Amino acid sequence: MQVRGSVIKSIDSFVADNHGSKYEEWKKGLSAASSLLLASASSSNWYPVEPGVIVPTQVLCDMFYSDKKQGAWESGRYSAKMGLTGIYKVFVLISSPSFMLKRASRVIATFYEPTDLKVANSTDNSMVIQFTMLPIKNELIEYRIAGWMEMALEICGCKNLQVKITKSMAEGDSMFETTITWD
Repeated sequence: MQVRGSVIKSIDSFVADNHGSKYEEWKKGLSAASSLLLASASSSNWYPVEPGVIVPTQVLCDMFYSDKKQGAWESGRYSAKMGLTGIYKVFVLISSPSFMLKRASRVIATFYEPTDLKVANSTDNSMVIQFTMLPIKNELIEYRIAGWMEMALEICGCKNLQVKITKSMAEGDSMFETTITWD
């Protein structure tokens, strides 16, 4: 169960950019393993998901959000905003939402390992994406991914966008499922 270093770096940047006055306090609240990864992570290498993502996200949620799901969601949105720039932004801007989300399995696999997902249903204005495998059954990971998808679709130009988690592996379902609609 691994995560790419770029995910770890995006959490660090999220806290620094959005909660800068308490950034050092957040760092002090991390476990020793998380602190070490934060200080040494390379964007292209793989790291354990628990100290790399879950612990830092849990600490940021505990410090800055009354609803930890919202904190994970916002962190995922930030990651998409930062990650889908430069050459990737051009790809997102010229892609239809359906085209981009159908490629989601390739995108997610570059950040989380192992993963397995499929598009279960797709129309011109909606899509159901089912993750049958994630690196760990954890709601913070699920909300982070859903937030990432939401921002990616906003960058695509989707209007009246709604991303809902309709099934959760963290809550005992056999899959993590998002239902997405837009105009």
